[in-house]
Amino acid sequence: MLAARQHSKRGKIRLVNHWITVLAILASLSASRALGDDFTTLKGKEYKNATVSRVEADGIVLKTKGGIVKVYFVELPKEVADKWIPPEQKERIAAEQAAEKKRIEAQQSAERERAEKEKNAEADLNQSRVEFQAAEQRASQAYQTAKKGTVAGQVFVSSRGGENFKLGAVEVGLFARDAVDALVAGLKTYADIKIQEQKWRRVFFYSGSFYFSYLQSPIRTAETDADGKFVMEVPKSGRFVIAAQAKRSVGNETEEYYWLQPVSLEGQQQLNQNLTNNNLTSTPGSSSLIHTAD
Repeated sequence: MLAARQHSKRGKIRLVNHWITVLAILASLSASRALGDDFTTLKGKEYKNATVSRVEADGIVLKTKGGIVKVYFVELPKEVADKWIPPEQKERIAAEQAAEKKRIEAQQSAERERAEKEKNAEADLNQSRVEFQAAEQRASQAYQTAKKGTVAGQVFVSSRGGENFKLGAVEVGLFARDAVDALVAGLKTYADIKIQEQKWRRVFFYSGSFYFSYLQSPIRTAETDADGKFVMEVPKSGRFVIAAQAKRSVGNETEEYYWLQPVSLEGQQQLNQNLTNNNLTSTPGSSSLIHTAD
């Protein structure tokens, strides 16, 4: 009887000790939950002793001493975000990250391709300039002994009101056609590539100013008189180009004009070739060798 009582007493003691242990664990968990966690974002923002009140599709809502705040998963270090992101959310994020990686790789590939095209265009342009100078030099040497005729003309522009303005003191240059063709081809390719990179400079790369900055070393030059007239000796055989650029002040603005006109005497003694609005580089459908935006 005594033994039974002692056994019952020991059982009660063990039960009490069990519940004491359980309560201690619960108290510890409760204390841990009360203390919360520390969260630090990728930008260094800290949330001390914060508890997660709920998990949303794109982030977690924290309860802090200063109030409730939402922190997005993209703001957290990966190891912290992974702890709270639901499994299905992780799959979606992984897919988005893969797509973003693919987009970046495609962008980098396109950039490398663009850089390679620009490099090739610059090389082609340099080669075109070499060919231009060589052709001009050959034409200059041939000019000395060639039988010559003359190209005569007048440089003038018409206003919207129909009034003609004669442009004096304008230099008209003579170039070999094959030299100009080689240079223009290189400039066009180069301009197209540069515009892809610098769309805001489209007007410049498609301007007469851009093309004419490379037109140097003419075979012969002539200057217009006060009436805009000029006369220039040109070989009777062969294909040539006359180039001219001029400016005129209109009110507070300055208008710029460019001409790049093919000429050929074809055995004749004289050719009349005016430079007007009709054959400006900016006139659509004109006989100009280039067509510019200005």
